[in-house]
Amino acid sequence: MALVVVLPLAIVVHAWDSLRQMPFFSGKRDIIVERGVVQPYAGGQWKLEDLKRLPGPSDDARVVLAEFESEPKDLALLAQSVCRVLLVDAQGRRFEPLMLSEPIVREMYPEVAERPRCSSFAFANAGNGGAVKMAESFMVPAKASDLSLVVEVLGADDGALILKWKRS
Repeated sequence: MALVVVLPLAIVVHAWDSLRQMPFFSGKRDIIVERGVVQPYAGGQWKLEDLKRLPGPSDDARVVLAEFESEPKDLALLAQSVCRVLLVDAQGRRFEPLMLSEPIVREMYPEVAERPRCSSFAFANAGNGGAVKMAESFMVPAKASDLSLVVEVLGADDGALILKWKRS
């Protein structure tokens, strides 16, 4: 009899983070924009510059290098907020950024590999009016398609910013 109560409760507790992110529960709507379009979001003007597919460590995997930027309009908000970035494919699979740049990124695009990641540190030394160029790299299956970069800034009035990429 206890399983009737405990099992559903355990499922809800385990899935709470995912449920909390759904627009129905959060009351926030995601903003979806196409590549190259400048979009106001969370105190900045955001734009996806490029998503590059690079060779991966195996035939079944690829490294995706995401280049994006934000021109701060509310520097205080951006410098004090947590920024989270994900890559999502057509199947809804979510890929977290790699902790360190893959050697292929440092070899092929050393100037991009040196860019900051999306974080409050990226905006800490930014001046008003200048764009902050950022980069993140991801490991994805070779067959992943229709990739989108998802940017979430804690404290944003809207949900996530979804930057679509047509050529994936």
